[in-house]
Amino acid sequence: MSKSILSVLVFFACSLAFPAQAQHLKRRPFLGVQIAPVSDSLAVVNQLGDGEGAMVVAVIPNSTAAALRLKPNDVIISINKETIRTANDVVAKARTFTTAEPVLVSIIRNKKQLTLKGKVKEMPREEDAAAEVIYDEVKVDHGYARLIAKKPKGKGKYPTVFFLQGYGCSSIDNLPPYDPQRRLMDGLVAKGYAVFKMDKPGAGDSQGSGPCTEIGYEEELTAFSVALKKLQTYDFVDTGNVFLFGHSLGANTAPVIAADTKVKGIIGYGMAGKPWFEYMLDVFREQRAEIGFDPVRIDEDMQVLGPLTYELLVGKKPAEELAQDPKYKQHLEQSFEYDGKGHIFGRHYRFMQEIQDVPYHKTWRDADTNVLIIYGGADLPSISPHNSQLLVNALNTMRPGSATYQFLSDTDHGFIKVGTKQDLLRLQQSDDFEAYVHEHFNPELVEMLDSWMKGIMQHQ
Repeated sequence: MSKSILSVLVFFACSLAFPAQAQHLKRRPFLGVQIAPVSDSLAVVNQLGDGEGAMVVAVIPNSTAAALRLKPNDVIISINKETIRTANDVVAKARTFTTAEPVLVSIIRNKKQLTLKGKVKEMPREEDAAAEVIYDEVKVDHGYARLIAKKPKGKGKYPTVFFLQGYGCSSIDNLPPYDPQRRLMDGLVAKGYAVFKMDKPGAGDSQGSGPCTEIGYEEELTAFSVALKKLQTYDFVDTGNVFLFGHSLGANTAPVIAADTKVKGIIGYGMAGKPWFEYMLDVFREQRAEIGFDPVRIDEDMQVLGPLTYELLVGKKPAEELAQDPKYKQHLEQSFEYDGKGHIFGRHYRFMQEIQDVPYHKTWRDADTNVLIIYGGADLPSISPHNSQLLVNALNTMRPGSATYQFLSDTDHGFIKVGTKQDLLRLQQSDDFEAYVHEHFNPELVEMLDSWMKGIMQHQ
């Protein structure tokens, strides 16, 4: 695992949910330190051997690490008197924290050993001088899920958008102001909409049957469905004008929950556009071709990936069983990012199996609402505009005039204006890509959503 990935894991180390409690949700602890293995140069300066400590890369403001006065290039050697040998040790220890408990961190700084004392701080809440932010919770099957609303200041009823995030388990609570997801939501609030979002069960403050990485898609769907019902009870929500914005896998979730609770419209961005098994075959063939894989290798790999994907998603065979076949094991690890512990692409394999069980076009038919499908011109995960166009055609066959397709040029899967797909691939190889992302959210997406929603509200 690369140093940069370790840093991200540690930044989110305290984003796992606590076990279910009788009372309301508690705010999760926030370590707020990005770390990596100790660099060779720092090890020499501090006379450290292999497997001694973890290096601080950055400290997040208003965090436990900031309160302890940790600094970049500090080497953490113990936490609460337990020895730290690797960056993963910090992750494991941070997961045991409880907000407001004492914490003791021993470090080496400039060849000197220091012990820093303090208390574990909670994750800061999102604040916005231009809007009102409301932290709430919704009762779900295994406890409570964190539901957050942001609305224009002042009383009144506002058209409302429920933001449904994609496949991953990262918290979307208190995203930094430059995050493209937050910029999209903040842009809609500035246009006069109330916007809701929810951390998935087992992510952020939200409780679940286990950590988000271990739950199935059915549990996730149920939580979003309950949240949609809950948001319609707020006095500032114009219940006749509630829209769902589904990003990536969130566009699969949207019609499922809309079939149960009527909404004014659904917007899908960066979506699969077809049943999950068929989409995964596109990922392994068409997406690889876009990235530049050798065509002969793609053909050879598909001889294994085709039946493997079928047995996993349709045949419902456990990943552990499939991994007993040596050729399957290789492709599980290389193509599905199988970790040998039941996870593919960072989530339990059951999650993908349950996505496959959703009857794709039936859910869209049963949602029975207005639909806008957007394809970003540089969206690699969404493969091609063809699938989005086919879905729109299918929807208009089932319910004439209900669906619209729009193309957002130069925009990637994460709402960033990058140019072409080839430009995106070049940018991703750059050391400056993260900084580029912070500065190049495409505001045309906000305008596109606002224009379509206002058109629907005015004409119906």
